[in-house]
Amino acid sequence: MRLAPALAALVITAFIAGCAGGPPLRPPDVTVTGIAVTALTLESMDLEVILAVDNPNSVGATIRDVSVNVSYSKNGREVFLGSGRGEEISIPAYNTTEVVIPVTTDNLAMLSAAGTLALSGELEVTAEGTMTVDAGIVSFDVPFGKTTTVSVRGR
Repeated sequence: MRLAPALAALVITAFIAGCAGGPPLRPPDVTVTGIAVTALTLESMDLEVILAVDNPNSVGATIRDVSVNVSYSKNGREVFLGSGRGEEISIPAYNTTEVVIPVTTDNLAMLSAAGTLALSGELEVTAEGTMTVDAGIVSFDVPFGKTTTVSVRGR
């Protein structure tokens, strides 16, 4: 009969020790570090959105999905320019990983934006998106965004 209380105490102690095994997992910090026009021609405009993903956890994680929409400011309103998706990427523990998302532009909006960019050399753009990160036992949806002025590389 005394075995049951001792066994119960042992199970409770093991449970508490298992729960106190480390700090809870936190979502990564996702920062837009750059938006770049990588090519500009009469037919197309290629963009890249550069993200820094900081994993603050003691375990690695995997980016399962990342999507971004890019718009530009025209006469005080936002005009959709294009969108992009990223591939699956591993993020090591306690590490910052750079992620580059290529963006496909909408042809009509691209023509207007490319005209502004070609004339002035600059364009105010906004990149907004969401990243889904899988850390094994938990998954995070992390929003990100930034508005900045871009110019053509090498100009």
